[in-house]
Amino acid sequence: MFQFKEKGRRVKNMNEVENQPLTWFWYPYIPFGKVTLVHGRECCGKSIFASRLMAACTNKKSMEDMKEIAPGNVLYFSGDDDLSELIKPRLMEAGADLSRVYTINDMLPITLGDDSIGQIIESFGIRMVIVDPIQEYLEYDIYQDTPDMVYPIIYKLAQLAKESGCAMILMAYSDGLGGERGNVWKNEFAEKISSVLCLERQGAESKEICLRHEKCILAPEGKVRMFRLDDLDMGF
Repeated sequence: MFQFKEKGRRVKNMNEVENQPLTWFWYPYIPFGKVTLVHGRECCGKSIFASRLMAACTNKKSMEDMKEIAPGNVLYFSGDDDLSELIKPRLMEAGADLSRVYTINDMLPITLGDDSIGQIIESFGIRMVIVDPIQEYLEYDIYQDTPDMVYPIIYKLAQLAKESGCAMILMAYSDGLGGERGNVWKNEFAEKISSVLCLERQGAESKEICLRHEKCILAPEGKVRMFRLDDLDMGF
């Protein structure tokens, strides 16, 4: 006859819980130690925006209303763009310190058994990780399969962010603000995605990009920001 072994529950008094102050890369849009998701339609400027974030992290090229932080190293996963033809020129134009940017230019999926990301973060002192786009590094199509299949990977990335203290930023293709696919990122991952941002082009031919803060579980959502694709000038 089978016997089930009882599992004990550990009760912790709140006095035993250590305080862990929350720090921000860009308040209230991008926290350190958490996962931020930036989504939008194709050609809405996600990769250029990623370059701007890397410049801000590596070389004090601050966004509007961003407090100055010490320069840090960045790990950039790029599954779409060529390093020499697109990524490096964008970083140079944005003013990034190239010596602080480390890249992985492949489409090998992020898996539960893959410990390489954590090792790279530790070895290179990474302060920010950007995965662009996250869909290229998933074994499942989050829009065709159920989000439950992707949740363990998002959980793994959230744990890496928490343990290392880095800002984990995931770029994603979607159908834009209020779309069914965009809402997947906002609604399906509970606290594992702490902040959700949506980029929108202000017209098919427009170079003006709108950044909308759709969700934040750590602070009130930030105001709408506007910037241009050609000069990357962040403003109100």
